[in-house]
Amino acid sequence: MGRVSTKVSLLFQASGSEYKIQLYDKGDFAGQVFETTEDCPSVVERFRTREVHSCKVLDGIWIFYEHPNYRGRQYLLEKGEYRKPVDWGAVCPTVQSIKRLTE
Repeated sequence: MGRVSTKVSLLFQASGSEYKIQLYDKGDFAGQVFETTEDCPSVVERFRTREVHSCKVLDGIWIFYEHPNYRGRQYLLEKGEYRKPVDWGAVCPTVQSIKRLTE
């Protein structure tokens, strides 16, 4: 029962929301920062990196994908700070595409 209300809550938060995320190439928000407000089918092509070691979700809800073009393992990230990949449930920092949760 709690899961259903969580999903409804997530969808409500995502609709009509702004979207902004900062990706860092090192843990604890160090190194180069990449910021976007749009979906990105290839992190490698857009930001020239294959790995995200930390991130800050400033607005909206985002989905990280292990592979380009929104394929592979998925990780749902709500607004907040993620200092290392295990904070969003990953065992490694490989993030090759990202998408906003819009519906």
